[in-house]
Amino acid sequence: MQTKYISLIKKILTIALTAYVVVFGLAVLFQRFILLHPDKLEKDYQFKFDNATEFYVTPAPNVNLNALMFTSRDTLTKGVVMYLHGNSRNISVWGKYAEEFTRRGYDVIMYDYRGFGKSNGRLDEANLLNDAQMVLKDISRRYGIKRVIVYGRSLGTGVATKLAMDNEVKMLILEAPYYCIPDVAWSHLPLFPYRKVSEFNIPTYEWITKVKCPIYMFHGTADQIVPYDHSLQLLEVLKKKPDGILTTLPEGRHRGLDKFKEYQSKMDEILK
Repeated sequence: MQTKYISLIKKILTIALTAYVVVFGLAVLFQRFILLHPDKLEKDYQFKFDNATEFYVTPAPNVNLNALMFTSRDTLTKGVVMYLHGNSRNISVWGKYAEEFTRRGYDVIMYDYRGFGKSNGRLDEANLLNDAQMVLKDISRRYGIKRVIVYGRSLGTGVATKLAMDNEVKMLILEAPYYCIPDVAWSHLPLFPYRKVSEFNIPTYEWITKVKCPIYMFHGTADQIVPYDHSLQLLEVLKKKPDGILTTLPEGRHRGLDKFKEYQSKMDEILK
């Protein structure tokens, strides 16, 4: 009887271990498809924004990043916002958020990562960061680096933080930031050693401590993609209290934070 019991336990453990290995293997194999959800656009696609001018940045041979420049409503602009968007769609969709800044007197430059929209190439962490630096270099030639506000949303928050660490920009604004990419996966399924196998790590927590410019964060407490705790963890490594830095949006989810009056009030304050 005892032998049969031990044999049954061994079989259960074997099945469980096999299932663990298979699921982990699939997670590693398909991690790009889990993280990145780009929508491509035809090269002749016409953007439907009245105040936007299309252009390209070439960060490497045979790589062209599609970008839009949205002009401010004001005759004299206060500066420019470099907007780094999330992990899905393309700037034909993200472009609507430029209005948050143009109506406050800022121009906006928004571009698509490799493989998104009209931008070509295969995206990885190294070229994601390098491309952002090249776009910022192009922007700084137009405006001067100290007039640039870097705004990152979701996936773009880590990239934005790296830019703010490496360049003397005016301000860093993060919407739904993460501690690091593998920890987002851990937040949803705390079973695997994501940090050891993740193709994208983007350690925001390391870079944010070296940012010299003012930092502002927005995060909803009901964010179903990047948990609110990630912003609190970033404040811990900064050794800062939430007051003045983190705008908490009660019951806010991953999208629609701009609909909150707290978001609008804080944006009025920091972009005055």
